[in-house]
Amino acid sequence: MSREELLGAIPKTLRHFFPSLTSWLRDLPDPRDPNRITYPVRFLVWTGLLMFLFLMRARRRLRHDLNSDYGLANLNRLAGTELDTLPHPDTPAYLLKRLAGGALGELLVKMVRHLLRNRVLERFRLLCRWYLVAIDGTGFLSFSRRHCDRCLTKTLPNGQTLYYHPVLEAKLVCWNGLAISVGTEFIENTDGEDKQDCELKAFHRLVPGLRQNFPQLPICLLLDALYLNEPVLALLKTHRLEWITTFKQGSLPEAYGEFETLHALRPQQAMEELEGRTHRQYHWVNQLRQGQHSFDAFECVETKPGRKPTRFVWATSLSVKPSNVHKLSQQGGRLRWKIENEGFNTQKNGGYDLEHAYCEHWNAACNFYRLIQIAHLVSQLIAKGSLLSAPAAELFGNLRAFAARLLEAWRTAPLDMDSLEANLTGRFQIRLHDY
Repeated sequence: MSREELLGAIPKTLRHFFPSLTSWLRDLPDPRDPNRITYPVRFLVWTGLLMFLFLMRARRRLRHDLNSDYGLANLNRLAGTELDTLPHPDTPAYLLKRLAGGALGELLVKMVRHLLRNRVLERFRLLCRWYLVAIDGTGFLSFSRRHCDRCLTKTLPNGQTLYYHPVLEAKLVCWNGLAISVGTEFIENTDGEDKQDCELKAFHRLVPGLRQNFPQLPICLLLDALYLNEPVLALLKTHRLEWITTFKQGSLPEAYGEFETLHALRPQQAMEELEGRTHRQYHWVNQLRQGQHSFDAFECVETKPGRKPTRFVWATSLSVKPSNVHKLSQQGGRLRWKIENEGFNTQKNGGYDLEHAYCEHWNAACNFYRLIQIAHLVSQLIAKGSLLSAPAAELFGNLRAFAARLLEAWRTAPLDMDSLEANLTGRFQIRLHDY
């Protein structure tokens, strides 16, 4: 691809999937003193997004990597501004320290809603109905000294105290590798109590917000066994959420024991399949009871040549039967790992440096986290979009190399916004690759 074609994928993707993005950015609140403003909010937000889109990994690189005639001109074209200089790397941080935490979160929700309303992700639904949302916690920031009053603490084996900030994340996951943030809850001590905040408490805050942001969306949550308890089941029922969780011996021991006994006694609730050289055997049991709740449980024992069998067990609110047990397993339960791989691992080790403190000010750090989620969404749509002849990782070797090529094109070629606008007045389509 030429530099111009590669660079054109950015505004084309943005205008195709998010035609109202410019107005959304203009609507962001500006908490700064209006008499001392040089750079509009939208310009600074774009500066931060480009830092993550190009995987710069540090704020100080902004003044070097974007500092070219084309770099500044392209940023102005994207933001709809006419500024003569790039901001100091501390300037975006100054804004993010003061920007209300919900502003960037609401922007991301608008972007996801637009994808859903335009049925961009419809073919990735489970059983042609439910969108799959995986929820899991991960580490965010950690320090050897107390960072702020919100820090959680943990004593290490060497006796030192670790001060850290984990986060609970909800990501809409698809079998082609997309992992899109749809909800974030920071795990932090805010109530002044001695007992620390935890993942389960954050889950009870995250779920109502998720349903409020997507009130009519058919959602099936993919969860870890940690969440398989009666209070969580009641919460999910209240908010009309289906679910699939990993099912372990330590979670609901009586129900698990009943499943282990019954599935061996019901050969009619079993099925085998051979996919290539992979053999799978399924068993399931319907209507297990736990207090006021009932659910189904199913297992998949997978055997590949030369390897030991691997067993997966899940519990679910969905009805398991011969016609759907394969999809519930392969396109449902087993997609939960994508939040860890395509989501957290990519953002931690793929160049976004999620665990790097882009700013130690807590509100700014949270806003940088949200910028990472927005930039990762845009990057995935570009990398998997049909404007590229194949997924970016296949064309360029890996996503870091793809980001480096994008940055090179950004610095050395112009964005042709006028011709792109003309192209978009007619029929224009971007399809997502299946892998």
